[in-house]
Amino acid sequence: MTKKRSFSHTSAEVKLEAVLQILESKKSVIEVANGLNLHRDTVNRWVNAYKDKGKIGLENQRSHTSSQPKNDNKKVKELERKLKEIE
Repeated sequence: MTKKRSFSHTSAEVKLEAVLQILESKKSVIEVANGLNLHRDTVNRWVNAYKDKGKIGLENQRSHTSSQPKNDNKKVKELERKLKEIE
């Protein structure tokens, strides 16, 4: 029996490549999972997340990095400052 990975930090790029192999190249979930040394259920979750939310569904939600662009953060801070001035 093949030992599966014991960590869950796979990059969004690897996840996307795996999903596209299944959806576009018509490879089986088991074939892709075995190639990545992962359980088929893990790869299946990626496919479902991609179908549901697109690329953003493949990002690690527990990651400490924000997927929100820095310009948006700057804009929010500016609007908060203007709101305080008005109050």
